[in-house]
Amino acid sequence: MNHKERHTGVDSPSARAISRQWRSPSPPGYIAAQTCKRCAAFFWTAFAVLLLTVLPRSSSGIDAASVWVGDIQGSGWNARDVALQLTLGTGGPTSARISIAHLEMDGMPGPLEQVVVTCARPQTQQPRLRCPDARISGRFGTLGRQSLRADVTYHTVRRSLDFDIRDLRLADGHVRIEGRWAAPGWTATIDANGLQLDALLKFATPWFSLPEGHAVAGRGDLRATVRGGAQPELIDAQVSIQALTANNAEGTLATDSLELSLETKLQAEADGWRIDASIHSGKGQAYVDPIFADMGVHPLHAALSGHWSRANEVLYMERFEFDQGGIARGIADGELAPAAATPIRSLNLTLEALELPGAYAALMQPFLLDTDFKDLITSGIITGKIALADSAPTAVDVMLQEVTARDKQGKLGIEGLRGRFTWKAADTATGAAADPASHLAWDAANAYGLSGGGAQLDFVAAGKDFRLLQPTLLPVLDGGLFIQALRVRNAGEQDMALRFEGELRPISMPLLCRAFGWPEFAGSLSGRIPEVQYDEGALSVGGTLEASAFGGQLKIAGLEMRDPLGRFPRLKADVVLRGLDLETVTGTFSFGTITGKLDGEILGLELFRWAPVRMDARLYTPADDDSRHLISQRAVKNLSSIGGGGGSVAAALQSGFLRFFENFRYRRLGLSCRLENEVCHMDGVGRAKNGAYYIVQGSGLPRIDVVGHSRRTDWPQLVEQLKAIEESGGPVVQ
Repeated sequence: MNHKERHTGVDSPSARAISRQWRSPSPPGYIAAQTCKRCAAFFWTAFAVLLLTVLPRSSSGIDAASVWVGDIQGSGWNARDVALQLTLGTGGPTSARISIAHLEMDGMPGPLEQVVVTCARPQTQQPRLRCPDARISGRFGTLGRQSLRADVTYHTVRRSLDFDIRDLRLADGHVRIEGRWAAPGWTATIDANGLQLDALLKFATPWFSLPEGHAVAGRGDLRATVRGGAQPELIDAQVSIQALTANNAEGTLATDSLELSLETKLQAEADGWRIDASIHSGKGQAYVDPIFADMGVHPLHAALSGHWSRANEVLYMERFEFDQGGIARGIADGELAPAAATPIRSLNLTLEALELPGAYAALMQPFLLDTDFKDLITSGIITGKIALADSAPTAVDVMLQEVTARDKQGKLGIEGLRGRFTWKAADTATGAAADPASHLAWDAANAYGLSGGGAQLDFVAAGKDFRLLQPTLLPVLDGGLFIQALRVRNAGEQDMALRFEGELRPISMPLLCRAFGWPEFAGSLSGRIPEVQYDEGALSVGGTLEASAFGGQLKIAGLEMRDPLGRFPRLKADVVLRGLDLETVTGTFSFGTITGKLDGEILGLELFRWAPVRMDARLYTPADDDSRHLISQRAVKNLSSIGGGGGSVAAALQSGFLRFFENFRYRRLGLSCRLENEVCHMDGVGRAKNGAYYIVQGSGLPRIDVVGHSRRTDWPQLVEQLKAIEESGGPVVQ
C-alpha cells in the first residue's frame, strides 16, 4: 500500500462561519452547555475541513492524509499547533484524528492542552457529517485529564450541530451533555451524578466563591435543560443534594446531613427572568443563627412564582407558598431587593397556621433566651395576615385559637388565650372606623406569683398608640384590678404619654404576701386609683391614691415619678397613714409586738433610685385611740436602739423584776425623722430630761418609758440598723 502525505494550512470559511455563532457566555448558569457546544462545534469544524479538503482527492490514490493547520481562531476561541489526520479505506474514510497542542475558549476554566480527538468511523452521507463514537482525551484546564466519548452530527444544509458528550469527570462525579446548536438557537441537556460539592466549588471559583470562612461539603445530582441563542432563554433544572454540611467560622451557620431537592424553571423575559421554583427537605438539621430546624421532624416544602428584574435587581414574588410540618404554613407575595439596605420593599403574608409548640421552639424561643419567656410550654394555633413595607411592619391582623403558654418554673402563664389582634402603622389611634378593634380573652393567667381567672380586653392599637375601649376587670388572686380607662400614646418614645384610672378591688394581704415572698400579715389591700398620667418622662397622679392595708387607710397625694424605667428614677409624694393596726404591722416584720393604732404623715417624700433622700416623717398614736396599748420587751429594745438608748434599756430589762414581764402598757408612742443630706433629725412624742425625747410613754405599773437621746442620726447607719433588726428579730444595742 502506497502511503502519501499532503500538508496544507487552513483557515476555513466553514470554521469561521460556525465559530461566529458563538458569543462569550454569561457565567455561571449555563457555562457547561455553552462550553461543550463550543467544543463540539470546533472539533466538528476541524473534521469537516479535513473531510471536505481530502475527500475530493481520494480518487488520486490517497490512502492517508495529514493536514497541519497550525494556529486557528474564531470568536471566543483560539487554537495552536492543530493537526488533522485521515485514514482512507476502499469504501471511504475509516478513521480521523485531530491533535491540538493548546486550545483556549471563553468560559473554560483554563486552557485545554494535548487534546486528541479520534473518530473511528466518520460518516459522510450528505447532508450529514457524523462521528458516532468519537474519543476525546487531554488535559482540560482545572477539570484535569479527561477521556470522553462523543457522538457529533453536523447538518450542512440546516447548518445545525447535534452532540452527545459522555463520561466527563467533574468534582468526582460523572457528567453527560447532549444537545443541538443551529443558527436560530441551541439547546442542551445536562445529566450530572455524584458531584462532590466542595470539589465543585473549587471548579466554580472563576465565577462563584463562598464568603471567607464558609465551607460546604456533600453530594449532588443535577438534570437540567438549557435553551437559548446569544443568551440563555430557558433553564429547567432539578437538583438533588445529599448529606449537605455547611458552616462558617463565626458559628452562625451549620447544617448536618441535610437533604434538599430543588426544581426550578427560569424563562428569559425582556427585563429579566420568569421564575417558577420549589424546594423540599425532609432529612437533616439546619442552624442559621438563631434559628434551628430539624427537617426530619418538621419537613419543609416551599414554592415560588415570580419575576426577577435585572434592571433594578428586584424579585417580584407573585406567589410564595411554604409549609413546614408542625411549625407554619402560608402564602405570601411582595417585592424583595436582596442587595438593598432594606431588602423587603413590600410583603403580604397570610398565615394559614402558626402551630404551637413547634413555632415557639423553632421561631420564637431563639429570640427569647435572655428573657423570662425562654422556657415555655405552649399549645394553640395562630392565623391571620401581616404586611410589611421597607422591612418594617405596617399591619397585623391575627386570630389566636386556644393559645396556652406557661414557663416550667410557674412564674408566667396564660391559659386559653383567644380572639383577634389587629394593629396598623399610624400616628395615632383615633378610634375611627379606620382603626379596627381587637378583642382578647383568656381563661386564667399568672405572673410572678400573682394569679387570676378569666378576663377580656377590648382595645384599639395603631402605630405606637393603645386605647382601651371599655372598662374591664383583671382578676388578681381573690380580688382584682378594675381598669376604668387606659390610653398610651407614643409607646417606647421619649414623649410617651399614658392615662390610667382604676380601682383595686380587695386583695387578701396573706395571699399577696405569699405571692411576693413577703412576711405574711393579715388584712386586705384595696383602694381607688385616680387619674394617672405619664408625660415627657414624668408619671403623676391627678388626685389622691387611696388604699386599705394593715387594717387602716393609706393616702398618697402629689405622687410624681420621673424616669421610672430609666437608670435614675425619682419619686415625690405626700403619704398619710390613718388607723393602722400596730399588732399587724409589728408582727409582720419581727419587730416585737405592739398593740394599738398608728397614724402618721410622710410629707415631702423624695426617693432617688428608690432610696429616700428627703422627707419629714411622723408616726404616732392617734389622740382618740381607745384600743388596748401593749408593747413587748423585744419592741422596747428595738425602739430604744433606734433612739440611741438601747444599752441602758436592755440592762434594765435584763435585771430586776422587769425581766419577769413580757409586755408593758403604754400611754402613747411616736417617732419622727426629718431627713436632709443623709442626716435624720429625730424626735418623739414629748420632751424628756437633758434634751432627750420620749419614743414611748409608759402607763400603769410596772411603767417603762423608752427615751431617745440621739437627735441627729446618720441615715445610712439607721437603715443598716433597721435591716439588722429585721434579719435577726432582735435589737442592735450601741
